[in-house]
Amino acid sequence: RMEGRGSYRMPTGTVYRGTLKDGMFEGKGELHFPGGGRYQAIWHRGVPVQGKYTFADGLEYEDKKWHYCDGYDRRFYAEICSGLKPAG
Repeated sequence: RMEGRGSYRMPTGTVYRGTLKDGMFEGKGELHFPGGGRYQAIWHRGVPVQGKYTFADGLEYEDKKWHYCDGYDRRFYAEICSGLKPAG
């Protein structure tokens, strides 16, 4: 079984980088998705116990303070950061 610090590439193209113990994700580690997203977490026996997802455009998902596309403000993250630009 895999042990120690390293990386593991899944058939889907997702890559795990971090610590492994007894063949499972353990401690600090990150999943890097083919589309550019990233999930940083603390793992215990292969299950994330605390984590944060970052979309490819830099938007960070947080459970408690999620105000993106909440019904009142439908702008994309880049538009929120840089302001609305005219089309074209």
